[in-house]
Amino acid sequence: MDSLKEEMIAVLSEVMNFWSEKTADFNHGGFYGELDFYGNPVANSNKGIILNARLLWSFAKVANHTKSNDFSDVLQRSYAYVEQHFFDEKYNGVFWELDDQGNVIDAEKKAIAQAYTLLGVSEYYLVSKEEKVKNKCIELFLHIEDNFYNKEFNFYYNELTRELNLIDFESKSLGTHLHLLEAYTNLYQFYKTDQLKDRIQNLFEILISKFLHQNEFCELDFDKNWKSKTENISIGHNAEVPSMLLDFSKLLDDNHKLQEKLIFKLENYCQFSMKLIDKVGGLYMFQNVKSKDFTKEFQWWMQTETIIAFQKLYEFTKEKKYLEYRDKLFNFAREYFIDDKHGEWYEKLSVDRKPIVVPKVAMWKSPYHIVRMCTSFM
Repeated sequence: MDSLKEEMIAVLSEVMNFWSEKTADFNHGGFYGELDFYGNPVANSNKGIILNARLLWSFAKVANHTKSNDFSDVLQRSYAYVEQHFFDEKYNGVFWELDDQGNVIDAEKKAIAQAYTLLGVSEYYLVSKEEKVKNKCIELFLHIEDNFYNKEFNFYYNELTRELNLIDFESKSLGTHLHLLEAYTNLYQFYKTDQLKDRIQNLFEILISKFLHQNEFCELDFDKNWKSKTENISIGHNAEVPSMLLDFSKLLDDNHKLQEKLIFKLENYCQFSMKLIDKVGGLYMFQNVKSKDFTKEFQWWMQTETIIAFQKLYEFTKEKKYLEYRDKLFNFAREYFIDDKHGEWYEKLSVDRKPIVVPKVAMWKSPYHIVRMCTSFM
């Protein structure tokens, strides 16, 4: 474990140095919305809240976890840009996307964007301890509950207009509910109210009874009647979701039975991953529910989240096979995903393990998953 910890420290340092040194936009403020495959800024690239919120969380998490001020300047830059440009002063919440100069081009209010922003800002509060930051967190939490929660049918809407009118009543997605729970549990570290605790418990119930009701895979989407719309099994989510819930369950009273249920789910889901690692070395992106055909590409975050899951399974079961698969998968990721020449990790690999030429930095390509993996071993 000591050698793995040392490797995780090295990976974290390399990745965060990449983001600190290469992504700041000194012309228009904040950070570039996109860097190409080689790590070069893409001119006029839009700036999305998912990238910015997860970047804020990543730098704040590293600061909290390592007790280091190495990235304090870029952390301040990250919070200031989110606070000044993404928050909607008129209708509350955060915008989805800005142009490269910080002008709003997509003002929709998506629940997952509010969730990641709350996650990032609450983590930043744990660094700064500034009362105005704490108040920002509370305001965002109340905004979500007042506007995104459907009390009658007990679920959270995916998206609203800027003016907070409903766009889609029917769809219910895993990402919305999972990352709201992630943000709420982070907020609960310093905002321990009965209302927030009730919302956390309710999100647990929704996720376990609906999205984790299958024994073979977790559901991704439902229609208005909670009928499955999941077309592809996400191998990464099979590891990420129950693993995250195990972490979050520590906040709940009398959580032993809940943890047993989550371990059972995680073991079931990871049996499939272990067979796939034995066969091809790493984890493909998706498997079609009906045809059973794979999307034969490897994606970076699915490897990192499953590494975390194997570690969790070992901690709870003490079965050494999970350490063996953890190490196999980390070795695969280290050998094929790390870009030694241009920095950071490749987003995708082809079936023959060659890097696919896609942006190194983009709306959904941030240090978030790598930070989660590295800090879980430190």
